[in-house]
Amino acid sequence: MRKKEFLIKTRQGVYRALIWLDKGDKVYLVKVPSLPGVATFGATLSQAKEMAKEAIELHCGCEIDEGNIIVDDTGRAIGKIPKSRVIPIHTR
Repeated sequence: MRKKEFLIKTRQGVYRALIWLDKGDKVYLVKVPSLPGVATFGATLSQAKEMAKEAIELHCGCEIDEGNIIVDDTGRAIGKIPKSRVIPIHTR
């Protein structure tokens, strides 16, 4: 099976996931291109999609907790800049 693209809707936005069947291990592998390091798998295609959603939400939740802003695959920004990182602009 070649890699197929699926849109995964999460609390932190919509992300593109590539899912394919590994015939040797008989599992569906998942990679999220816009979130390096986010990869998972499932015994079925349905389970792989659910695992992708969970992995994305966990990753994004950690990034947001650290004060980072996440941009989903639709261009929507999620998170907010902590006040300690805001630089005031002074006008004269």
